[in-house]
Amino acid sequence: MEDSMNFMDDIEIVKEFLVESNDHLDDVESKILKLEENPEDADIINSIFRPVHSMKGSAGFLGLKGIGKVSHELETLLDEARKNKIKITSEIIEILYEGVDILKRLREYIAKKIDNKNVSADVIDYKPFLLKISVILGKNQDSVHQSDTPDGFPKEKHIGEILVESGEISKDQLEMALEEQERRKRLGEILVEKGITTPEKINNALKVQSVIGKPSSETVKVDTQKLDNLVNLVGELVIANALISEALGNISNGSNKNLSHLNKIVKDIQDQVMCMRMVPLKSTFQKMARLVRDVSAKVGKKVRLEISGEETELDKTVIEEIGDPLVHIIRNSIDHGIEPQEERIAKGKQADGLVRLNAFHRGGNIVIEIEDDGKGLCKEKILRKAIEKGLIDENAALSEQQIYSLIFSAGFSTAEKVTDVSGRGVGMDVVKKNVERLRGKVEIFSVEGKGTKISIKLPLTMAIIDGMIVQVGPEKYIVPMLSIEESIRPKKEDVSTVQQRGELINVRGNLLPMVRLHSLYNVQPKKMNPWEALILIVEGEGRRCGILVDDLLGQQQIVIKSLGEHFRNIRGISGSAILGDGRIGLILDVGGIMSMALN
Repeated sequence: MEDSMNFMDDIEIVKEFLVESNDHLDDVESKILKLEENPEDADIINSIFRPVHSMKGSAGFLGLKGIGKVSHELETLLDEARKNKIKITSEIIEILYEGVDILKRLREYIAKKIDNKNVSADVIDYKPFLLKISVILGKNQDSVHQSDTPDGFPKEKHIGEILVESGEISKDQLEMALEEQERRKRLGEILVEKGITTPEKINNALKVQSVIGKPSSETVKVDTQKLDNLVNLVGELVIANALISEALGNISNGSNKNLSHLNKIVKDIQDQVMCMRMVPLKSTFQKMARLVRDVSAKVGKKVRLEISGEETELDKTVIEEIGDPLVHIIRNSIDHGIEPQEERIAKGKQADGLVRLNAFHRGGNIVIEIEDDGKGLCKEKILRKAIEKGLIDENAALSEQQIYSLIFSAGFSTAEKVTDVSGRGVGMDVVKKNVERLRGKVEIFSVEGKGTKISIKLPLTMAIIDGMIVQVGPEKYIVPMLSIEESIRPKKEDVSTVQQRGELINVRGNLLPMVRLHSLYNVQPKKMNPWEALILIVEGEGRRCGILVDDLLGQQQIVIKSLGEHFRNIRGISGSAILGDGRIGLILDVGGIMSMALN
């Protein structure tokens, strides 16, 4: 456990260290995976060395002895590998992973301490880990410790070295202070107490230390709460701008020109603010690579992970919540889905299993797909287990999608035995709850004997969208612009009826189902005939259809407002917004509307 708590006096500095160290550890973990595949690559070793070296320096400055010692020993081990004195073996890889895990636990301990949370009394014992490295390094360990910096990097200097070089103190005074430091305080405090130097000179030396050996940064770290407040304020600005534009829209041309300029500025501000909260999925996906490695080793299977779309950006709050669902799904894919090697070879499959992780944009949403080439889901087995647990009636007639959805029930599992990885039935219900809390949706597609694909659809952002305002009778609705392909006024001969129920429209030779919005929401329209009204061609959940509306009123920046707990699960409605005239408009969920009208 961290045995020095002086860092509590420098909360803001420690918070910065926690953010930086988290990034460093994620980077190191992903690089170790690459090193495992290319153990002779010196560039990879150096790329792991640098963040570990940076963490060691910062931890030493803040008095975080545990992190300092562990990162120092990792750095020493990497330095030996960098100099080709030791070879990267599977044993070394495991030690590197163990070191990262210990550093994460030490970091988490400090984070909880700062947040005044209850910290476990269990000691984080890192001494056995240090002993492992000592055994590997053997007699050369002491000499290795003298080499703290890799070739090509500026040497990070200790505060004592800086003070000696500047002539502020002598070497003898430094050695005396270092001896006392072993027993109690930071070096700077000892030198000031002894009257050897002044606090001002210590501060100047600290400034020099902060510059030496550290790369320049062009980024500024901002508290997430400040960003949230800014997003809310910009949302109110967008609404206020829409109200003013509506009120002053019929004034002189000069005012219209100024209003257009104001609209452009407001939109640019909104776009920039939303970009601040968007971060790529790369970090989350890289963590899954470590998970696949560890789980596949634990269950005795060889599994490859293919990643694509990791540069896809998503709102930071959504990314923070989506990690746990991905962990549960991937664990299940490896443990339940991927067959043992002998079984795969007997089926004519490749010996190594494959899990694909993919992310992409679709219809104003982000879709994350987790696909495996395993044995797929057995519908009969799922049904039998569901009937046993009393989840469904024995004579119930369920569609394929409804059968697959049963695996999201709490406590449901088809595993023959409980393992360390899965089988208790406490994972997939968590997946569904977490995704639905983010206004998302989970779907399962499976072919028995071929594999399973789980698709998670999430909103791109939780705040603002571009929307088309449409009118149906006295009501105004908002359709997300990313769901709209085009708007048309069909000819009378392009509209046909199927069995006196469903209606189809012919769009350049393609027959699409037509949905009458007024019928779904019990509104009296101004125009009943499609050839007199307008039809929006929309896409959602992989399907296309035409939505019949009276008129299009124009495009607007829409600030999404929640409908509250009582109305959150209304099909076909994803939220509400304040329109330019001050009235409330409902935001349509295109996929939900198609499910209501066409199923």
